[in-house]
Amino acid sequence: MVLFLLYALCSVLFGLSLLTLTTAENATTATLVPDVTSALDFTASKWLWTSTTATANVVIGFRKDFTPPLGKSLIAAEIIFTVYSNLNFYVNGVYIGSGNSESSDFPGRPGFARRFCVDLLPSYNVFAINASAAVNGVDDGGFLATILVTYSDGTTDTLVTDSSWRMKSPLPLGFEQLSFDDTAWPVATVVGSYAAGTWADALVHIPADPPRAEYSPAGSRAFRHTFIPAPGQVLGVATILVTADNEYTLYVNGVTIGSGTTPKVAQQYTINFASAPAEVVLAVLATNTAASRAGMLFAMEVNMVPSGWVNCTAGAFVLSDAGWKSTKSAIPAGWEQPGFDDSAWPAVVVEAEYGAAPWGAVTIAAPSPLVTI
Repeated sequence: MVLFLLYALCSVLFGLSLLTLTTAENATTATLVPDVTSALDFTASKWLWTSTTATANVVIGFRKDFTPPLGKSLIAAEIIFTVYSNLNFYVNGVYIGSGNSESSDFPGRPGFARRFCVDLLPSYNVFAINASAAVNGVDDGGFLATILVTYSDGTTDTLVTDSSWRMKSPLPLGFEQLSFDDTAWPVATVVGSYAAGTWADALVHIPADPPRAEYSPAGSRAFRHTFIPAPGQVLGVATILVTADNEYTLYVNGVTIGSGTTPKVAQQYTINFASAPAEVVLAVLATNTAASRAGMLFAMEVNMVPSGWVNCTAGAFVLSDAGWKSTKSAIPAGWEQPGFDDSAWPAVVVEAEYGAAPWGAVTIAAPSPLVTI
């Protein structure tokens, strides 16, 4: 199988950058335009770490405080961030979300951004993260962010990751709180410019190469993944691309969304979460019709509306990677439903990056009708 990884633009979704693909109805190469709903990018931001050499699994903290200019009053911030390889992000001591850009199977994969909107205090605010790298070595740690702050008069300023941020390891208790004193912390080390060096292929919004979940024996295999929004985020609309070798049926929160029988063509679905569920349960029943090397490929962009917001959306991505689970035995009844206990299911085997032989690239079918659940 080979799915792609492309996401269609829809009214509340931001687009992909630096990604080309073909569509089933148009066999020419199509270039996607950058996000048209957000002014943010990483052009001026720097990759930060404690030093140019990262140590695996050592937790470090970063902080940036910001006070508005005289006469200005802050109301909100839109944030994009990415990391090599894991982080938790806090604003004024409140956890807003997590991110990671690497897979244990493919530790060199490019990063991609998470997107959040948050309320700010009128005056003093603190942005803080704790982060860790997955492997030891030069340039194997890095944190990147851009923050657009909005004032009550409608004007804005942009904050970027640079040497004005402070860092500390080991991480002190309460480091993310407004009252924490970081004046003794050293400044963070700038380890690279965006789109340069180790991170030359880092993407602003979405990775261009999801790995593929493997299943070799003939027969059917059930795959599950649960996405839970960060606190304060209300599920809105998701765009999904999926295909499998040789066949699949997709379920979202127990609802049958669609099927496909052509591995070289990925179907494109748009889901409207009108019921604002607390989570998204993704389930794919994939069938290998003959004993051969096979796999399932999946990519979803999910957009959320932060509570109390009308002009800003948060966003995250779900890919077919080692975060999925799969059965290796008889598929139980109700396995596709929310609430099903898949804790005993093993993690999938990630077989290859998108585009690898023998599957190669795929085309994207025309969008299916909107599904509301």
